[in-house]
Amino acid sequence: MTSKFDEILTRIGTGKWNLMFFLATSYWQLQLVPHTHSAVFLTPRVSYTCRPPDNGYTITFTTYAAGTVTRNTTENCHFFANSSEDGGGFVKEPCRAWEYDNLTFTNTLTTQFDLVCSSDYLRATYEQMYMFGMLVGAPLAGILSDRFGRKTVFSVGIVSYLVLSIASCWLPSFTAILASRFFLGFLHPAGLQVAYVLAMEVCESRYRSIVGVLLALPWALGTIAWGIWAHLLRDWKWLQLAVSLPGLILLPVLWFLDESPRWLVIRGQFDKALKILEKAAHWNDVQLPPPGQLERLMRNIQKETILAKEGIMADHEGALPLRRKIWLSLLKIFVLFRTPRLRRITLLIYLKFLMISMVFFGIELNTGRFTINPFLYMSVMGVMDLPAYTLMAPILVRLGRKGPLVVCFFISGAIILGLAFVAPNAGWLVTLLAMVGQLCVTSAFQVLRLYSTELFPTEVRMRGLATGIFFFHATTMLCPTISERIGPGKPWAPSLVFGLAAFLAGLATLPLPETGRVLLPDTVADLETTQDVSMNRSDGSVTDETEMAKLRA
Repeated sequence: MTSKFDEILTRIGTGKWNLMFFLATSYWQLQLVPHTHSAVFLTPRVSYTCRPPDNGYTITFTTYAAGTVTRNTTENCHFFANSSEDGGGFVKEPCRAWEYDNLTFTNTLTTQFDLVCSSDYLRATYEQMYMFGMLVGAPLAGILSDRFGRKTVFSVGIVSYLVLSIASCWLPSFTAILASRFFLGFLHPAGLQVAYVLAMEVCESRYRSIVGVLLALPWALGTIAWGIWAHLLRDWKWLQLAVSLPGLILLPVLWFLDESPRWLVIRGQFDKALKILEKAAHWNDVQLPPPGQLERLMRNIQKETILAKEGIMADHEGALPLRRKIWLSLLKIFVLFRTPRLRRITLLIYLKFLMISMVFFGIELNTGRFTINPFLYMSVMGVMDLPAYTLMAPILVRLGRKGPLVVCFFISGAIILGLAFVAPNAGWLVTLLAMVGQLCVTSAFQVLRLYSTELFPTEVRMRGLATGIFFFHATTMLCPTISERIGPGKPWAPSLVFGLAAFLAGLATLPLPETGRVLLPDTVADLETTQDVSMNRSDGSVTDETEMAKLRA
């Protein structure tokens, strides 16, 4: 099926029509970065002191060590008021107003809604709500895009996201802001995941590896821009409004975007697909085969797709109620644990996604501890992502997947553990270590995503990768808790946790096979009955089905 439709895309070529999809996807990624990482600048940890009422007092505690004064600590969450009971004295009361240090930020959600003391946990909740929304929205975005089309879900997701992000600037309560964070996270995959699929489905096969890498670059560029925006605008309302409004530029482009012709063919909408293909050929200034020939080809593609997707169970499942179909789809996940070798791969891949999530987001969530200049840190972090997205491709071709992945995990783990023994105010040394750790873990994530698709057989490849990504998003919800709840009392603890997670992920890679120059299995049976077969090719790719058949024989 893929090769037949790729023949059409090859005939259309790459031109203005394809470029429109790539630019739309890239531009929207730029808009998502500030909202994904908004907690760094909208709910930062801010220095504060209790502001007692007129009849209240705060007390400063002096700590001694070996007869020498070491530091003064002011009680910031309570004050002492005169007591009218039992002959006077003082009673300890919780603080209800605070004075904030506005040197770095003029106005944040932390200061506006007093997210300190007993409400300090809400800062982590702000980040967790977005991650929880992504966790819920990711599978639904895939289901809806398969049912209603890529462009439809992409367009609805963008419009809804823009309306909600702009409206969030004037929400009256922090509870409403938390609700908006959940729905923004819920809509996130509709813009990122679905747009990526749409762009890849209109891309020529010979350019897919290059386009797949280039589509990740806007995320790094958006991270750089996010640090600059936050440096220029220190009030959270104006900052969020400033990074949300540019998304409106994309709305007119949606009018010219077409639905994925591949999806239309699979759904049997041949007339619409034919019109889009003719438009693409006109924009790219090429000639297509006669309409009758194209329609016959599209009908064959649809037929082969249905047979490949539903298999021999299609007739039996077709008559089942929708609820039974959903349960059957969920039960199919357990096929990943059906055989010994597949079970080992599944568990180790899940473990690596769990660990890399903690390292990846843990570094970002600790921005405030790693440097006194969070704006510079954010921008430099984006700069460090650029080589991670571009330089790994030639390395993977030459050295394979397993070795570079282990090295990236171990280096990032060593650096993060080193941060546990360096004072947060160590200046350039702390920032340098954190940046190199970011570079390594970003590279590791790119390799892991590719490595996972090659380890799982074609029969269960999408299930394996999708469930791995599910664990990745689920673990991101724990990172704010580790950073915000454990870090203040034990500053070295987050670095210790994230560093050990990186080492554990590296160790979990060692039992896995190399896939760089190995023929990939199509079925679970192939995985269990065949050994890894090395190919004497410089690019490590598989030639064709004939070679695969010969080697299996």
